[in-house]
Formats: sequence, structure tokens, C-alpha cells
Amino acid sequence: MAALKGNPEIGDKINKEVIQPLVDANTMLARTDFPDFDDPNKLGEGSDKVDRLERLIAIFQNPNLDFSGNRAENDDILGDAYEYLMRHFATESGKSKGQFYTPSEVSRLMAKLLGIAEAETTPQTSIYDPTCGSGSLLLKVADEATSVVTLYGQEKDSATAGLAGMNMILHNNATADIQQGNTLASPWFIDDSGSLTRFDYVVANPPFSDKRWSNGVDVENDPFGRFATFGAPPAKQGDYAYLLHILASMKETGKGACILPHGVLFRGNAEAEIRRNLVGHGYIRGIV
Repeated sequence: MAALKGNPEIGDKINKEVIQPLVDANTMLARTDFPDFDDPNKLGEGSDKVDRLERLIAIFQNPNLDFSGNRAENDDILGDAYEYLMRHFATESGKSKGQFYTPSEVSRLMAKLLGIAEAETTPQTSIYDPTCGSGSLLLKVADEATSVVTLYGQEKDSATAGLAGMNMILHNNATADIQQGNTLASPWFIDDSGSLTRFDYVVANPPFSDKRWSNGVDVENDPFGRFATFGAPPAKQGDYAYLLHILASMKETGKGACILPHGVLFRGNAEAEIRRNLVGHGYIRGIV
């Protein structure tokens, strides 16, 4: 981009010579995932556009932004900066949409509880978060693995799903498969037989006591059988709905970790029946 400064066709050339090769080299990305550097509506026409793009590039050429002489092992300056912004985004606006940022300390604890650091992982090892938010939990679990792993996530809010995709790129996980949609009503990851795809590890920090979890969900005739064995959660308490989705998304040898409110331990009626069934099948191994 810096080499194109002064070129009257700088916007078009950035699109063709910088952005398009990135699109061509990454099958998970589309051209629409990138900005249009030749958009007159956002950048102006003629010399105004050239001047605006040159000033933008100059910002990133500032020597004060060169941290190469201040790096320590495993530093991730851009990723850490993005995580900082995500934390404040969640604090300031995310809660209004029922979104809560998972603190890095909690994410790392979940990763250690899963024991992924001691496991023999490969690039085929799969980690899935059905309510991935900005993707911080997925990334922290992946960091604990001893090898590169494959990440999958689904997020209901379209803006947050986009933020998760950017978070993956900034943390060197550009091949992560992040999809937007309602996980309970329209799960994205389905195998050739029509069943939920099963993963080696599943982690989640789902919405607490989601009162609208059953919107769009055929609870009585769930095509994925998530409620057939353990029972259907109450209509106004969605905690077990997410937990049962997690169980249905795990391989037989898989492991899962999920953050839930303490009410799931003592609420009665349908939830008590689900608890009995879970314990009876040996699923619940530990509570922190």
C-alpha cells in the first residue's frame, strides 16, 4: 500500500493488487469481507480520495507503531489490543443484547479443565463454541493446545460474528469457521446424515436463563434429538437447552466445558429431571 502512495489509481490498485490476492489465497474469505478502497461514497472522488488514502496509510507508517524492538516471546500486540477493545465493547454495549465477554482468566481455566494441553492434538482436532461471541473463549482454548487445531463457532448477532471473524484473523486463525445464526433454532454445523456435527472439544458461555431460547425450535420433534434422552428444558429457562446442544455436539470421546448460572443446580421440575438423567448417564464429571 505504501508503494502506491501518489498513484492517482491508488484505491483501485489496492483492491486489485493487495486485497484480491488475499481473497484468492483464503477460501474461507469472500471479497465482501474486505473494505472497498475505491468506494467514492466513503472516500470521495479524485484527489480527495487519493489524499485520504495516503493519509490513512501514513498513520500506519508512523515509527511509533513499530513494536518490533519491544517484543517478548509469544507477544500478540494486535491481538491483545483487539481483545482490549472487545472487552470494552461488551461492557459498554454488548450487555444490552444479552452478550457478555468471557474474561481471559475464565477462558484459560476452562481450557485447563478440559486438559487439552496434555492431549495429543493435531490440525484435525476440532474445537467448537456454539455461542462464540467475539471468539475469545475459542482462542484461549486453542492457545492451550500443543499443536495447531481447527476452530468452529456460531454466533447469533451478525455484528459480533463479524468481530469474531476479525479476531480469528488477528490471532493467526484465519481458517477458523465462524458462522452467523441462531444455534438452537438453526445450527450451522450438520453432517451428511443430517445430524449435528460432533467435535473433539466443545466450550461455551451461553446466554444465562435465555427466556426466548425456544423461538424457532421444534422442542417436541427436534430433528437433532437434543431433548429426547434427557428431557426438554422449561420454556423460560434456556440454560439446559444450550448444555444439551453441547452434549449432542460432542464426539463419544469428546470433552466439553460450559459456564452456566448456579440455578441449574437446584431449580426443580423439568430441570430436576434433566439433572437426574445427566447424572444417570455419567455426563457431569465436575463442577467448579
